Amino acid sequence: MSSALNAETGWNFRIIDQRLIIIKTKNEKVRKAAVLDVITNLPFAINVPEDMALDRLETEKDYFAHIKVYTSKILDGVDKEYIGFFDALDVDQTMEDFIKAYWVYPNKIRFDLDSIEEL
Repeated sequence: MSSALNAETGWNFRIIDQRLIIIKTKNEKVRKAAVLDVITNLPFAINVPEDMALDRLETEKDYFAHIKVYTSKILDGVDKEYIGFFDALDVDQTMEDFIKAYWVYPNKIRFDLDSIEEL
């Protein structure tokens, strides 16, 4: 899938990818889970949709997840050498790139859980 602009939300859709993750913690109030990406061994936060029962996700369990990645349109505070990473919507970055960028700019990358399968 190619990237697309979403003028209503302030986020640019970038990719959807399949990842092997481990749920580390979850928070029902904010509809988020902290996950560990098995390939990169890096943790990140993921938004869980309202129509998905968060209680069905068990911690310390492996899941195969489809994850949508968005980058912020608001780039205040982003170093100029990284602006291209967020602005170049036609460049295909990998999921690993977005997970690593999340560690530098956590408020500029958003991960949304699209679907999940227990392994």
